[in-house]
Amino acid sequence: MIRPSKSLIALGIGVFLLSISVTFGETKDRKEVTIKGRVIDPVCLITMNMKGEGHRECALNCAKAGEDLALMDEKGKIYPILPEKAVTNPNQPVLDYVEKTVTVKGTLIESGGVSYIMIKEVKGS
Repeated sequence: MIRPSKSLIALGIGVFLLSISVTFGETKDRKEVTIKGRVIDPVCLITMNMKGEGHRECALNCAKAGEDLALMDEKGKIYPILPEKAVTNPNQPVLDYVEKTVTVKGTLIESGGVSYIMIKEVKGS
């Protein structure tokens, strides 16, 4: 019976681990963009059609409780917000603008049919 050497086994494990990291860590399509839109609470908007200045306080409380906010552009497309750094609150750059119109600059990331925005700069309108 032929027994594989320890170095051959280690090489096989290394190739396997590398293939996993390439598969799960692949870079998605990214591009720098400027988007004008309204900072929204997507859960209330989509499930209950709650929006606008009258919904601001509710949306702000939800965001502070951990619900993710999103940006809805002038055509109605919704962009979930991603944090620039792991383990940070993605809502932080837009908390002052909940249910208000803003212009954001950032990185657009396409993944799984969803367009995410990683915000670098926010300006209120």
